[in-house]
Amino acid sequence: MKRMAMLAAVVLMSAGVLAQDTKKPVDKALEPLQGSWSITSINGQSLEAMGTMSLVIKGNKYEQVTNGTTDERGSIKLDTTKKPMTIDLVIEEGNDAGKLQLGIIEVTGDAMKVKLNQPDTANRPTAFGMEEGFLMVVAVKAK
Repeated sequence: MKRMAMLAAVVLMSAGVLAQDTKKPVDKALEPLQGSWSITSINGQSLEAMGTMSLVIKGNKYEQVTNGTTDERGSIKLDTTKKPMTIDLVIEEGNDAGKLQLGIIEVTGDAMKVKLNQPDTANRPTAFGMEEGFLMVVAVKAK
């Protein structure tokens, strides 16, 4: 009888655990980044003549899409204690797979600007603006 009671308790506890939502909540710092972003310019150059480029962010994962084709995937790490806020892209798929790309980021409403160093380069940009060797990306939230 004692064994049946223990088995029943284990089954009930397991059912409770399985019934819980297994999705992890999005880190609060990443919330403003969630969704699809249309990249409007890179290094001050409009992308209109070059086609379309977008970023899709879900949780701490990102996907870069150029002209309808996914060309890079990875994960994002933010440090909100830094001014400007820092971003690390851990590139998992694409031409720079296995590399880390350091940058800074600012999100204001439906606008985002990101300044990145080249992948696998140890120094991080410190301020926004055009600078040789860095990528300055501007994006707007896709509707």
